[in-house]
Amino acid sequence: MIAIIANPKARRFSINKLMQIKQIFNESFKKVDIFYTKRPMDGFEIAKKINSSYKIVCSYGGDGTLNEVVNGIVDKDIKLGVLPCGTSDVFALELGLPRNALKCAKRYLKQNYVNVHLGELNNRYFILMAGVGIDAAAVLDVNHSLKEYSGKLSYILSGIKSVKSFDKLISVKTAFEEKRCYSVIATNAKKYGGNFPIFKKANCFEKNLYVCLFHTKKSLWNMTKTAIFLFFDINSNLHECFFADEISIDTFDIPIQVDGDFAGFSPAKIKASKKCVKVLI
Repeated sequence: MIAIIANPKARRFSINKLMQIKQIFNESFKKVDIFYTKRPMDGFEIAKKINSSYKIVCSYGGDGTLNEVVNGIVDKDIKLGVLPCGTSDVFALELGLPRNALKCAKRYLKQNYVNVHLGELNNRYFILMAGVGIDAAAVLDVNHSLKEYSGKLSYILSGIKSVKSFDKLISVKTAFEEKRCYSVIATNAKKYGGNFPIFKKANCFEKNLYVCLFHTKKSLWNMTKTAIFLFFDINSNLHECFFADEISIDTFDIPIQVDGDFAGFSPAKIKASKKCVKVLI
């Protein structure tokens, strides 16, 4: 038995494709059920409610919907299918999956899978990354009407605004010392914002947390340079990266994003989790 948790508000959602996916699954599975989300965190609630009834649960949406489903099936012996139809679909790209959900569905008939390690922020799991500061402020301020029509452009515009306006210094505690910066990204994934492998040392197949601290503020040029330095693995005084089992953000009222969705405000504890999910490939 297989369940599909579908987000009709995902940018590339298509009811026709969803019905084609169901038809593909009908060839190999005795029962295929579709559940639709209606509001934020519905994916979590649905997945948690049904997680004892299905051997495979698929997320038909973007990375935010995927995050909700992951949190609803963690600790269960369930295989996770990613049917991407979001704005960026970073996790699908991270695993080398096609962004075409129909092609993914056909691959999943073989039920091959990999174990993917999770991160954890304040008792919420993430499969890609958690961000505190500038990029989270961009997620918080994104124009959702513009996002519906322009996709990534809405995040770019919001990101430019956040870089120019965000100037709160963040206190980050590691096991050895306290550091200060203007933005933090703790990631399991190499890719960010799409098909951009700027965190090349991160690895979602191992229990690790790759942390990058950004020391620049109010300079779009410096943030651009930092991204270039990260991409080519060049050291600079604009950023620093390291592996950590756990970090804590003690500064209050700093926005947080988890897998591209706004997730509240600091303080926060971010750690590499021992838990994995079985992801179909």
